[in-house]
Amino acid sequence: MTLLARLFTLGIAKEPTPAANGIATYQTPTRWIPATGPKMEDVVAELRDESLRGNDAVLQGIYGGASNSTFDYSMPHLYPDVIGDNLRAVVGPDTVIPGVATTLSAATIAGATSITTPVTIPAGSTVRVDTAGKTEYFISGAPTGAGPFTIPVTTGLGAGGNSLQFAHAAAVVVQTAALHTFAADQRATAIPTYSLTKFNKIETRGYPGCVESDLNIKIDPKGAVTADAKWIGFPSATQTNATPGYTSAQPFLGWQWAMTFGGAVCTRGITGDWSFKRATAPIHASDGTQGPREVWAGAIECDFKLKAIFENNLDLAQFLGYTTVPIVNTLTQPLALGGSVLTITSSGQKFVKFVEDPSGTYLAADIDSSGAFNATDNGVATVTLSNFVNTAY
Repeated sequence: MTLLARLFTLGIAKEPTPAANGIATYQTPTRWIPATGPKMEDVVAELRDESLRGNDAVLQGIYGGASNSTFDYSMPHLYPDVIGDNLRAVVGPDTVIPGVATTLSAATIAGATSITTPVTIPAGSTVRVDTAGKTEYFISGAPTGAGPFTIPVTTGLGAGGNSLQFAHAAAVVVQTAALHTFAADQRATAIPTYSLTKFNKIETRGYPGCVESDLNIKIDPKGAVTADAKWIGFPSATQTNATPGYTSAQPFLGWQWAMTFGGAVCTRGITGDWSFKRATAPIHASDGTQGPREVWAGAIECDFKLKAIFENNLDLAQFLGYTTVPIVNTLTQPLALGGSVLTITSSGQKFVKFVEDPSGTYLAADIDSSGAFNATDNGVATVTLSNFVNTAY
């Protein structure tokens, strides 16, 4: 019978050992990606025999040659706990500073201006208390005591802006945000491979040994922050059904975008588009398998496209002078939405294209830039992500 397309699910898991020597070990999903427009394909080289055999036909035989898979999808919302897999896959290794994971030592009331915990929490931390409908966030002050510790609420969602919004029972979960740093430098670390899993109500199918070739992050203050990802992997195979579990975090939104050019605040951005890319291809070699020996990913490229308000000649001068312009884009959630932060830093960007756009009601400009290797990033870019995932991606 006809099946509902919206029942499609997409899962992802990092493989403990990168696929190599014709072997890719499928992993059951550890995270589920809210996606649109997924396109999966098993690619089998078409080997046509058009030899002359004394008959009135061009095609004498057709055979399946070397094979691999491709997997593309879009993310209509960028979730702070989900996007880390994509960043690790294409940008670089994740160095994580875990948050504090603890519990409430005693129950609290709505309007409380502090909590108590068995372990200390550093001042200035983004703290998440409780789960499900009782989840709330606050910024902590300087702790006091010696266990249990008293943690002040300096900025909260309750009365006065410095208190808790809800009452919480003793022993509920308390966690501070972790900080993930993805460095675009794979010289000492192998490119990881991932298993992608799709379920379409007909079967669960896994695509192991996948390497991400492209990640585009698009920011529009009038809408959501979105992303597109492209992968190349080993041939797919049927897998056991897995139960999906989707994030409950709030996504990043376009109006949360802030930007600096060369260390100066820039409020002229209309849209921004970051592109991370590695030239990626399956290597078919003498390993006696139809699938690839491995999927190879080359060096990284980091480009940025900006639609900006054109109200002075600063950007034009930087383009004409081919000036190095450190560009930092930051997405900061309000505390009520979780307080997660995504920062993309590319300190070696140079404008390679500047086109004035007078077609609207106000002057604008289209600016393209590319990132070069630089000592600040020790690569072409560094991405940091503050969220509540305590382990490295």
